[in-house]
Amino acid sequence: MHRLLPLFVAFFAALSGLSARAADEKPLVVSTNTIAHDLVQQVAGDFVRAQCLLPAGSDPHGYEPKPADIRHVARADLVVVNGLGFESWIAKLVANSGFKGPVVTLAAGITPLTGACTADHDHAHHHHGDIDPHAWQDVRNVIRYVENLRLALVALLPEHTAALNTRAAAYTAELNAVHDHVTKTLSALPEDRRKLVTSHDALAYLGHAYGLTIVPIAGLSTEQEPNARQLAQLIRRIRAEKVPAVFIESTSNPKLARLLADEAGVVVPPSLYTDSVGPAGSPVDTYLGMMRHNADTIAAALR
Repeated sequence: MHRLLPLFVAFFAALSGLSARAADEKPLVVSTNTIAHDLVQQVAGDFVRAQCLLPAGSDPHGYEPKPADIRHVARADLVVVNGLGFESWIAKLVANSGFKGPVVTLAAGITPLTGACTADHDHAHHHHGDIDPHAWQDVRNVIRYVENLRLALVALLPEHTAALNTRAAAYTAELNAVHDHVTKTLSALPEDRRKLVTSHDALAYLGHAYGLTIVPIAGLSTEQEPNARQLAQLIRRIRAEKVPAVFIESTSNPKLARLLADEAGVVVPPSLYTDSVGPAGSPVDTYLGMMRHNADTIAAALR
């Protein structure tokens, strides 16, 4: 027994050291897209280590998880997803990682819109079913996102409840200000200049909330493309309704939109940011920045 005592002491000392290191380390919050990642940074600040599986500018629709993603999720203390079928790959990734911790769905509690056909009723949406996952394009929905995130962060870090509540309230005030800016900017457009032709069907919530008619070239997923007949119909519609511009989204292939614009004889304005924030250090590297940019770009091109 005396010979075993040093082993027990060493074992418990090692356990003690591990728990002390774990207690000193900030929890890891892993997000599945750059918009969710930005919200984590805004609400949690330095209380967590925030990591995003996707780099800025990448397309979440066609994303294929890498082996490193499995390791990141396995080590996470909290996983943050949009939901509504946006991350079709996340359930398998979580299962493969063995992660058993909390997963917060930012869009929980939001009544989703359903996808509209792009050119005619033959163009079906298979990627998300009929549910449109791009709920963050209505800034008011992101206020719900922030509340869902706040609750998850408070459960993860109860000792920082007051600070997290303060940060969430301050960010919500910023969201309300941007909602007002988008509303004011887009409501100034004449009624006959409110048709928005864009590369894929990611802006229905924007149109629904701020009074635009969205005419997408492709479907709810960037992987869906229309056929030649549908493109011809779009070109005729753009000409007939005197739509002045075709917009390209930063995560979409620009070739189809540029071809459509050339054929219809209209301009291609600066890219819109829909499924991802922009490059670090740019004015569009946050959700708030991207929404301001989108509203200002749309208004400038359509007025």
